[in-house]
Amino acid sequence: MKRALILSLAGAAGMMASCSFGPLWTAPEMPVPAEFRGAGVAGSTMADLPWQQVLKDENLQKLLDDVFASNRSLEAMMHNVESARRYITVARAPMFPSLGYLGQASKGASSPATVATADETRVPGAAGVSASWELDIWGKTRKGVESAEAQALAAEEGLNNMRISLMKQVASGYLRLIMLDEQLKIARDAVASYRESLKLFENQLEGGVADRLQTSSAEYHLHAAEAQIPNLEMQIAEMENTLSVLAGRAPGPITRGGNMMAFANASGVAAGIPADVIARRPDIRAAEQKLRAANAEIGVAIASYFPSISLTGLAGIATPDLRHGLARSEDGWGIGANLTGPLFNAGSLRANEEMKRDAFLAAKADYEQTVLSALAEISTTLTQRTKLRDIMKKQEQAVASSQESVKLAQARYTQGLASYYEVLTAQQALFPAQTQLAAYRYQYAACIPTLYTQLGGGWQNK
Repeated sequence: MKRALILSLAGAAGMMASCSFGPLWTAPEMPVPAEFRGAGVAGSTMADLPWQQVLKDENLQKLLDDVFASNRSLEAMMHNVESARRYITVARAPMFPSLGYLGQASKGASSPATVATADETRVPGAAGVSASWELDIWGKTRKGVESAEAQALAAEEGLNNMRISLMKQVASGYLRLIMLDEQLKIARDAVASYRESLKLFENQLEGGVADRLQTSSAEYHLHAAEAQIPNLEMQIAEMENTLSVLAGRAPGPITRGGNMMAFANASGVAAGIPADVIARRPDIRAAEQKLRAANAEIGVAIASYFPSISLTGLAGIATPDLRHGLARSEDGWGIGANLTGPLFNAGSLRANEEMKRDAFLAAKADYEQTVLSALAEISTTLTQRTKLRDIMKKQEQAVASSQESVKLAQARYTQGLASYYEVLTAQQALFPAQTQLAAYRYQYAACIPTLYTQLGGGWQNK
């Protein structure tokens, strides 16, 4: 009986032609330049490589493995993605009949004044199976499913985008630690040198050879260099704590090694073409899926203007007295159709449609802005990398010249041709130049993880 009911509903649904409203989905197109501004070579990119072949540092790779395995924000995003996938089932459910069951039992005695047989206790009962099916004639459910599928894909791309964002943040932070270590060593060398100079000037002041100006100058540079040490140590501790938390650990030290230039030169950089970026970057893919979902929601809103048609059915048995079992039971069934639709709603349906269209236009603008921002980001990083290479070359020359000045000043002092104040003056130029060179090298090395993630590299690795 239940099977016959389902077949009846299915047959009725098959007899009714269905259609779908709303704009058809077409992938958006964005006019993009033939090549990136600042790009030296077009073609294959380092983004085609797994991140282990780009971020070539063993300690950094171990740290990233921990991040991908234990980062709490990443874990939360994974659950959100799973929830979005499960919602597809919820959205698709109305496309199929809904089956249910029912049962009823009661007990009571008849009144002598109304029935011939007084005080007769009866236990009537009934049981059955119900079915209902809302026909998706106007495509409302199908558009809802399309929207749910697009939102799930957008959530997946959001997860991929979080992965590469974490990769960039951790790799840049790791390189910053190496820079801070180098600057800390420079500061300690400066403190040792200035302390030696101050001791010499104090001895000369006591002997009447030096004046108070030289001694005061040496004291100033010593204390200024000493102040840099706790400042750098504070920055190191802060960065280590940040990276530890990203890796799902309690705050603590971060194992590191190597140098920034070796890291920066380990991978060649080719920019590729903009089409590669549009097809690869998770944030662009997510924006496209959000646009697709917004497009489908317009169809859902339009379908709301039309009536809803649903089929219902019931099949079961009933007996006047359960004490006699089912011997006196009777079969029963029924099938029907319901039609419901809007007559007056004070413009809410029209407003809802316009809202969905506005949401689509907003999503389209977001998509276009995401593409343009991606092109600008990559172009900027390529330009920075090219310019930083020139900047480092000049800064290395400045450091070499300053080192030569210190060496010559020390030689002149040893030969008695100059005072030690010349040595101090030369050192005052050397140590800041070395510190700035370390900063430039960090910026240059950080272009590797920045460009790699901007090109969409690494998202394929789960």
